[in-house]
Amino acid sequence: MTRTFHLHSGGFASIRLDLERDLNDAQRAAVTCGEGPKLVIAGAGSGKTRTITYRVAYLMAKGLQPSQILLATFTNKAAREMLSRVEALTGSDVGKVWGGTFHAIGNRLLRQFGQVIGLKPNYTILDEEDQRDLLKVCMAEAKIKIETKRFPSPAVLGELISFAFNAQQPIGQIVESRYPPFVEWTAELVDVARRYEAKKRSANAVDYDDLLGHWLKLLEEHPELARRFGGAFRALLVDEYQDTNAIQARIIERMAEQNGRNLMVVGDDAQSIYRFRGANYDNILRFPERNPGTELFKLEVNYRSTPQILAFTNASILHNEHQYRKQLIAQRPGGLRPVIVPVNDIYQEAAFVAERILQLRDEGCGLEDLAVLYRAHAHSSILQAELIRRNIPYEVRSGVRFFEQAHIKDVVAHLKVLDNPFDEIAWRRLWLMLPRVGNVTAARLWQAVIQRANPLDATLEPALSAQVQLAARPAFTRFQHDLRALRTAAAEDAAPAALVQAVLDTSYPEYLRTQYESAASRLEDIQQLGVFARSYRSLRSFLSELVLLGELYGQEVAASSADQERLVLSSVHQAKGLEWRAVFLLRMAEGSFPSDVALGEEGGEEEERRVFYVATTRAKDELYITYPLMDLSLRGNNQLLLQPSRFLREIDAGLSEQGQVAQEMGSDGVRQDQDDYAQERWPDAHGDS
Repeated sequence: MTRTFHLHSGGFASIRLDLERDLNDAQRAAVTCGEGPKLVIAGAGSGKTRTITYRVAYLMAKGLQPSQILLATFTNKAAREMLSRVEALTGSDVGKVWGGTFHAIGNRLLRQFGQVIGLKPNYTILDEEDQRDLLKVCMAEAKIKIETKRFPSPAVLGELISFAFNAQQPIGQIVESRYPPFVEWTAELVDVARRYEAKKRSANAVDYDDLLGHWLKLLEEHPELARRFGGAFRALLVDEYQDTNAIQARIIERMAEQNGRNLMVVGDDAQSIYRFRGANYDNILRFPERNPGTELFKLEVNYRSTPQILAFTNASILHNEHQYRKQLIAQRPGGLRPVIVPVNDIYQEAAFVAERILQLRDEGCGLEDLAVLYRAHAHSSILQAELIRRNIPYEVRSGVRFFEQAHIKDVVAHLKVLDNPFDEIAWRRLWLMLPRVGNVTAARLWQAVIQRANPLDATLEPALSAQVQLAARPAFTRFQHDLRALRTAAAEDAAPAALVQAVLDTSYPEYLRTQYESAASRLEDIQQLGVFARSYRSLRSFLSELVLLGELYGQEVAASSADQERLVLSSVHQAKGLEWRAVFLLRMAEGSFPSDVALGEEGGEEEERRVFYVATTRAKDELYITYPLMDLSLRGNNQLLLQPSRFLREIDAGLSEQGQVAQEMGSDGVRQDQDDYAQERWPDAHGDS
């Protein structure tokens, strides 16, 4: 028999919540709990959003005014979704609930109370472009002599300063641990950061991090305001607590000290995967230690995946030592076991995934119900080319499409001038990478070299350096040295993959580290470009294929503009919180997943296993996991044997099904098809360059 609870409040019309019908036992316990600190460990697919929504509605029904509730989320979209559900449940206006991201809530508080710390109500919030422009001014005022490409760009410097703030560590310590190439510039970096802070104060401006920093300052330096906030917010709720950084945890727990610790934090420690952004795993793991008397709830009933998929994921996360132990329980009937598919190499991997996707579509599964996940964006490069060739529309949620990325275009520009020295656009891209070379100087250089029989030969002449400023000549001379090495490699009829490696042997990686954020992942992208280039016998055929891929992509976009059905390609980190009927997980081999870089960090293996857990719990009905048996290294023609990921080897083999790819889909056939594909469109593509 269903029991209905009628809850009445003084300030609201009667609110009817059928908690017995709408919630399971664990959800209901969390929703109806009393005051004090609460920790809700919400496993994947366990109805976390429903629980938070009903908790807010329950508090309102108990008599709390909407303005007395603060709900912090990680996206404004999530806050809007939750509050709209609360409004549907209660029939009440929830516009006064303080719901939104930490930054949005901080902004609201600072507009009202920022004057006590010297911040006028009309302060400006700097976006990323504003921040870079202001840092550029600070660098100029610091009179940093940039004769080479060694000093970080404003974009990289902004990334560094932000990480130091969110991790609450000194800049020097962050430089040493995360940006070792910049150690020699530590004093200058600290100076620029100091100037940046001063500039913001004088301009009555804040960046996104300041919205948190100034909020914390209000709480810690002005106890009367902290008490006022505590009285105003009778209930504090935080979603995705495992993703909070040190500042966010200090803010919300400091607020809770003033309201009797009426704080409920919700999250899943097994899905804590954002340490690279400054997220602190201890925030959720040690929450009870910092908040004595914490009541713990576990949501373990999973409404998303089949029992077979959950048995597999449960067995994996069990190997983590530091965690809240839980066992996801499937609410759905039985289905297929996850399939682990060894493939010869990444070419066969791409062919298998594309073929199986077409089969699933023929079986009635829409492309929008399918996703391909990977540990690093670079792992999607070969697959993207394969999908374009097979006319499978897709969208990339882990960044820009692989061949459209700026650093990939940088490398291709190096190769283009080797094949066609009259390519003005490629030359301009290369010249504009040099310090103190702008559009005017680039135009002057072009006019100088185009007068000659071969612009490449002209560019290598020492006299050409007279066309650039005196301060730019050391870097220009270095550029000529790099270009001479590339021309020598091309003259020796080096394969395209070897030429990609030759670019990596120049000073370009130094430029990349100083100009682009996330330099390590971008270097991995270039390595994957080299692997992709192994499929082509000549530089011209390789460059032609890149053009074709862009052309086919344009045709695909035009053809599918009215049809939004698209396969999703995403990094695991971008896929968190989402779900698909069938999921393909790529590159589950040692060295790729887990990441070698992550394994070198304290707690890295456990976080990588949590990333794997997040990936596998995205699948509702079918899960395919592939791993290549051979690594096609960029240097030479070496083929290294790979082991399946330790995360696969540690799971009982009976919990998965072993897949097999037929021989006709072997990597040699795929590579030959790629060459033939280009040959069909450019009959001379495989001739002499």
